[in-house]
Parts: sequence; C-alpha cells; structure tokens
Amino acid sequence: MKTVQPYRNNHKMSRTVTLTLLVALLSFPSLAQESVKYYNSAITKAQQGDMSGAITDFDKCLSLDPENADAYYWRGLAKAAIGQANEAIADFGNATKHNPSHADAFLRRGTLYNNVGNPEAALSNLEAAVNLLPGNTDALLNRGIANANLGNHKKAIEDFDKVIAAQPNNDMVLINRGISYRKLEDYDKALEDFAAAIRFNKLSAEGYVNRGIVYRMKEEYENAIADYTQAIVIDPNNSDAFYNRGIAYAKRDQHQDAIRDFSKAIAINPEDADSYMNRGIEKVITGKKDDGCADIITAANLGLVIAVEERNKFCGY
Repeated sequence: MKTVQPYRNNHKMSRTVTLTLLVALLSFPSLAQESVKYYNSAITKAQQGDMSGAITDFDKCLSLDPENADAYYWRGLAKAAIGQANEAIADFGNATKHNPSHADAFLRRGTLYNNVGNPEAALSNLEAAVNLLPGNTDALLNRGIANANLGNHKKAIEDFDKVIAAQPNNDMVLINRGISYRKLEDYDKALEDFAAAIRFNKLSAEGYVNRGIVYRMKEEYENAIADYTQAIVIDPNNSDAFYNRGIAYAKRDQHQDAIRDFSKAIAINPEDADSYMNRGIEKVITGKKDDGCADIITAANLGLVIAVEERNKFCGY
C-alpha cells in the first residue's frame, strides 16, 4: 500500500555574501591569499545562482587548502542545489571530518541521506546535529523522519511533538506525525493530525490523501473517496490520490471506477507497479483475464514481489 512520502527539507543557501566573506577571513587567518580569493568568489557566484561556477572556484580553493571545512560545506550545498546528492553527501562528510563540530554539515548530510533512502546513515548524522543544535527544529524534524523511515514511530513522534510545539501551524509536520500515528494504528490521533493539517492548509493534497488512507483502514470508504477526490481537485496529477481512490472503489466492488483510477495513476506514473497489479486484479474480476494477467506480469517485471503471488493466484502461472 502506497502512502505519501514524508516531508523533506530543501537545501538553501541562507547566509549573506557579506557575512560569509567575513567568516572566511576571520575563521581562516592562515589561508593563502589565493585560497581566500577563490573561496569568496565561490560564495559570490553561489549567491548569484551560478552553482557550477561556485563549484569550480571551491575546487580551486580546496586544491590550495584541502582542510577548509567551510569550503567543503558550501560546495556541498552548491552540489545539492543542482541535484548532485551523493557528491554533496561526500562534501558534507569532509566538512565534519575537518570540523567535527560543524553542526550544519551533519544536518545537511543527514537530510540528504533521508532523501536518497538511507535512513540508518541519516539517523547517525542527525543525532550529531541534534546534539550540536539542541532544539533546532530542522534537526528534530529530519531525525523524526529518519526514525519513521526505520519504523521507530514512537521516537519519531517525540521529535515531531517538539517541532509542533514550536510550530503549531506547520501542516507538513502534522502530516508526518499523523503518518506515524497511523503506522501505530492509533487512527483517532492520526485523523486529528490530518484534520489539523487541512485546517491550517486547505490546499494540502497530502493531508487529504493521508486522511483518506485512515478512513479506508477504518472501512469508511465513502469518507475515504471524498478525501481522495478533494486531493485530486487540488492536484490533478497526484498519482497517490488516484491509486488510493482506486483501492477504495475496489473495496466497494466498483470495479470499473477502480480500473479507471488505476489507469489514471499509471498515466501519471508509468512505473507504478502497485497500480498495474491492482488494475490487473480488477480486470480479471470483471472477466478480462488476459488483459488483467498482462498488467499483473508488468507489475512483477517492475519489481513488485507480491505481484508474482497474485499472478499465480489469478492467472494460474
């Protein structure tokens, strides 16, 4: 069963050029003048949005001063900004290697590890970030996400609680906590969080989808369908909303409606193995065995292990 992915922070350069230049000059008095020149030029280019130029100048700076932790950190931010996640992770690692107290580098590396699907590595970095930045909501939020991705939902909720105490109107944190409550089968608290998220952000498609999932688990299919439909109104390209509404229709034996929604989810995301499998099952149920089995086989070919079992069950091979 698919769910909306937890919220992830974006990486943004937030320091001003003037402040950063001052940091460069004060923090590294022994740097060669040429190294400082490249460092400051790189920061200026990054602030102007020229990430490739910034990376080139950081490369030159680090060739002259290979232990400059801040240069690694800022080059990591530039690489993250252009989608080079693994390279950015390596740079943040070098920043913490040369400055074990570089809290921002631990935070950014942990956040990126969350984003690339390595929650174990994320957690170790975010533990360090929280220790160095007590009460920092970004560090707490991302540690909560790492714990949630590891199935440690009670620990995740503890972190989300702290963030919500500081930011009570943050709909995305409420959604993350609601997901953890749902995983713990505390459906009433999950519904409260999703309702609050929707109240604070009436255009939260994620809030409606996740509340719909809880309603579906409670077998309140009419409420679930209403929430998925509202999510689709807000975001017509939300494949999760179509997929989950298809599941709800299937539970109500509205097979053609289910097939239509699974088809829409596949049109939005052609790699959606879950939708292929469930559309195939619905087609078999409605007498279109050949077409249905073709869908189930496609799901299996896309790597969905359970689709092999469903193929044996519905197709006999």
